[in-house]
Amino acid sequence: MISIVIVQYNYPDLTARAVESLRLHHRGELDITVVDNGSSDADARAATEQLTGCKVIFNPVNAGFGAANNAGARGSHGDLLLFLNNDTLVQTEILPQIESYFEGNPSCGAAGLKLLNEDGTVQYSTGKFPTVWSEWRMSRRQELYGSQGTARRDWVSGAALAVRRTVFNDAGGFDERYFMYFEDADLCARIHDAGHEIHYLPAVGVVHLGGGSQPGGLSPSVQKEYRRSQLLYYSQHDSMIDNVLLRAYLAASFLFRRLLGTRDQRSVASSVFPTLFRSSDEHRH
Repeated sequence: MISIVIVQYNYPDLTARAVESLRLHHRGELDITVVDNGSSDADARAATEQLTGCKVIFNPVNAGFGAANNAGARGSHGDLLLFLNNDTLVQTEILPQIESYFEGNPSCGAAGLKLLNEDGTVQYSTGKFPTVWSEWRMSRRQELYGSQGTARRDWVSGAALAVRRTVFNDAGGFDERYFMYFEDADLCARIHDAGHEIHYLPAVGVVHLGGGSQPGGLSPSVQKEYRRSQLLYYSQHDSMIDNVLLRAYLAASFLFRRLLGTRDQRSVASSVFPTLFRSSDEHRH
């Protein structure tokens, strides 16, 4: 049985659409847990309470994406967990395909679904474990993996991620020190280190409405969080050389923006720059 976990922070209309798309494309019963992660919109709670056929958990504060998914996992019972963003839409009956895949691939501990834009084009949702080199290549749009062909991968996106419950629990779930960003790569790294494989399923796709967002277009506070999570990931999983190279690159980049950038760039740099000089332990809290 698959338990589906959907996290929302505001935008309950997206959650309702996601849930309805699942119902439209599944002939049996569904086990769906919706976690409202301390939405600031007062109407979000009321709208979420109207969801039928779902277990709803209300977190009093926004504890981060990973923490909310962990709460949803604890509140469900299936032997497979499917973490779905609330801005995803299912267009085919995907659950039997996922169950069948895991049954036929016992070495697979976690699998990422193919993420699609609304026009049907494929989003970048899998890659090599983050290093200075792999991230540089990704930033240049150099495909580190093709988007076709079921294969072992390093990491897959948490926007549509299926995991065996035993593997998830043994790995300790999502690391709640990551508020947002890199929590999926970190989970995949720990699952991989425990001896399980990470797979990508190009035959099982969902539409991801928010897949076009990039760190460069986000607010200073969110970009700061992105860099904090990036530095935390490197401190946990990468070499000292990679850590030094990353900090040196970011320091030069943001110093340039702070001194010579546009007003928005200076604002972002002022927000991000202090995080580059914190210790690894500070990034873990």
